[in-house]
Amino acid sequence: MRSVLGSLGLALLLSVGACSNETRVSEIEPQQGTFTGGEEIMIKGKNFPVAKGGVSVQFGRKAATNVVIENSSMIKVSSPQGDKNTEVDITVQFDDGRTYQLKNAFRYLDATDNTKVMKNFGKK
Repeated sequence: MRSVLGSLGLALLLSVGACSNETRVSEIEPQQGTFTGGEEIMIKGKNFPVAKGGVSVQFGRKAATNVVIENSSMIKVSSPQGDKNTEVDITVQFDDGRTYQLKNAFRYLDATDNTKVMKNFGKK
């Protein structure tokens, strides 16, 4: 009887460890936009703290606006202005101090050259 309970306890412990409640920031969509900013960007991940505090998002050194935690796996923001043809890190910081960074995750394109924007559409 003891070994059956011991095995059952180990199995429960392993299954609990496999179901992580860890918050993760995994990607953004789209990964590029015009340098003028103001575009809707979705930040995807898991276990975002819905209704448990706020979040701020930085594109390089500039703050995103209209930041809203839509659900436990998506944050919606408006991109700030940036420098033409540059890549910036995306930093997500929750009110409890947890900070996540996606290196070179967003590219600012030159909005005056529509052929360049269309050529790079969907690419990082």
